[in-house]
Amino acid sequence: MAEEVIEEVLWTDSAKLTFSKIVDYLSEEWTEREVGNFVKHVNDMLSALKSFPEMCRPSQKRKYVRIGILNRHTQMVYHYRPGQKQLTVLLFWNFKQDPSRFKY
Repeated sequence: MAEEVIEEVLWTDSAKLTFSKIVDYLSEEWTEREVGNFVKHVNDMLSALKSFPEMCRPSQKRKYVRIGILNRHTQMVYHYRPGQKQLTVLLFWNFKQDPSRFKY
């Protein structure tokens, strides 16, 4: 069966907030190069997901939730239900955060 093509990518408030926090941290502690690299990784991941929405590993805790690794520090969590033409970014998670708080 061919993969569905995603026509719309939505972001939750949590996704917007966690993305902004990571960008702010990179801006304060690193250089614009790292900020640009992070944003590029996110955009590249979203572009790939539009064609292959099931390419990332499924969550073991939540149905229709998938987790994609952006880099060695960060993963992106998103919701995709097969047959739908939309994907929802739920949040970005830094691996240095308390794993007991990760609900996906």
